[in-house]
Formats: sequence, C-alpha cells, structure tokens
Amino acid sequence: MKIGVICEGHSDRAVIENILKGVANVDSSDIIALRPQDLLDETSKSFVKEDIEFSTWSLVKKECEEKELIEEFLLFEGNEFIVIHLDTAEADEYPVVRPPKLNHDYCIEMRERVVSKIDEWIDDESIVDKILHAVTIEEMDAWVLTIYYNKSTCGSAKPKERLQFELKKEGIPSVVDYENYKWLSDNFCKEKKIRKGNYLDKNCSLNSFVNEIKSKLS
Repeated sequence: MKIGVICEGHSDRAVIENILKGVANVDSSDIIALRPQDLLDETSKSFVKEDIEFSTWSLVKKECEEKELIEEFLLFEGNEFIVIHLDTAEADEYPVVRPPKLNHDYCIEMRERVVSKIDEWIDDESIVDKILHAVTIEEMDAWVLTIYYNKSTCGSAKPKERLQFELKKEGIPSVVDYENYKWLSDNFCKEKKIRKGNYLDKNCSLNSFVNEIKSKLS
C-alpha cells in the first residue's frame, strides 16, 4: 500500500510521514511526496510542468480542485490513499469561518469546517473516501509540540513560537526544514511511543487525524 502526501511544506511532510509510519505501519518508501516533491537535480526539474518543489495553502487548494496529481496517483494499483494537509492559520483566506474561540470544542469544530472545505474543493465522493485529512490547528508545530510540552497544545495561538521556546530550553535545534522536523517528530514513528507520550490527549486535531487513518485503513 502506498500513500501520497499533498501538504504545505517539506517540514510538514516530515511529521506526516512519521505519523503514517507509526499508525499505518507503512515504510518510508511507500509514502509518496506529491506536493511538494524533493527534486534533487536540474534534470528532474526539467520534467515537471511547474515548481513542484514548492507549496502553499493556495497550491494545496489548487491540487484539490484540479485533482490532476490526485487522480494520476490513485490510477495505479496499490496507491490507496492521499493525505491532504492544511494549517488553519490561514483559514480566513480559504475562506473558512472560525467558530468562537471560547467554544469548548473550538478545535474539533474548526477541523470539521476545514475538512468540509477540502472535500468541497475535491467535489468527488469516490476520491474523498481516499483522503486522509491532516488539518493542524493552527500550525503543524502544535502536533510536534505534544512531544516537548506537558500541557494541551490545542489552544496555542502561536505553536511555532512555543515549540521554539521549549526546544531552546533543552538546547535542541529548532530549524524549520525536512530533516530537523523528521528528527524532532521521530517519536511519532512508533505507536507504542505515541501511546506512552499521551500525545493524542494533548491535541485533538492530531487525535482526529490518527483516528481517521485507523478507520479508513481498516
């Protein structure tokens, strides 16, 4: 089974890959970067129609609406699912109306609204069934923060800054790139470590993503 990933950035993909390895028990070679991709040389770049090494929320939206990468990936036997990642930090631009932040279930409601928006963009039920929604509140850093912070990370308005603060206290590099975030989120690679660290209890959107993986892959 192969799983494709369309996300906002390389560091986001690093974290998603670790979660898929730990929860879905898939090998790294079976996780396929659709956007952004790692193109290692100029020859590789010459074969793509656009700068596929780059991504933003607007390009994720475009991929969902056009479905070219998605349909091409799912066409091949064994290519079973595609992760679509979006941060909610830019939700006002999608646009998705935020529920009142004082709501007890704010994060759950916000995730549901973004999931609905993604499915609306795709507008194809047969494809939606193959989508795993990696919706992070507000940024992917909130998921990584569960490893380094003993409190809930759901309500943090600036999870990136909080993560950098916690890492700095421990003398851990906070560089935002694929390799460092792959290392920072390594505990997600094993379900036993996920359970032991109570990471899912600290972040409801991470918990929802993990539950969706388990439900759809079963």
